[in-house]
Amino acid sequence: MTRAHRILPLLLAILLWASPAPAGPPKAGDTLPPFTMPPLAVEEDAAELGLTANAPFTLADLPTPYTLMEIIGVYCPVCHEMSPQLTRLAKRLKRAGLDSRITLIGIAAGGTSMEVRYIRQREYAFPIAHDTGYEIHKLLGEPKTPFTMIVDRSGKVRYAHLGMIDDMDELFRRIQALEE
Repeated sequence: MTRAHRILPLLLAILLWASPAPAGPPKAGDTLPPFTMPPLAVEEDAAELGLTANAPFTLADLPTPYTLMEIIGVYCPVCHEMSPQLTRLAKRLKRAGLDSRITLIGIAAGGTSMEVRYIRQREYAFPIAHDTGYEIHKLLGEPKTPFTMIVDRSGKVRYAHLGMIDDMDELFRRIQALEE
């Protein structure tokens, strides 16, 4: 066995040991790292949010102090199962006048703009940004989908939930209770 054959496994072990472990998805109280979302695939969504069409944007560009971010997979069966509940939540927030305090936005992890346009027109009643290269998904600790967060304009996480939300009434009450 040559010297290189003995050193290579040792170097690999050191590299693996020194590599930071993924932090996992954000939790309530965490602050998200800054990130930019790509232009929305549906131009009407940009106009609805007061954003420039075909332009990237950040959380701070959104018109409300809070954002409900729904990380979805375009082929995620649980995401598709939960989309009608989120649509009802979006309509309920609008009826209650809470749409001036919270913006709902989806982020399609791995989704292309074409896939986002398709699911947006058929399932979701709120804008969805595509994350084709998983850049945002990686920054968020690569959560499984669906993953729901409420964040403020500075990126502070107020609520985080992995998987199906069984009690949308409780989520609605949380949104109602957000400070002005």
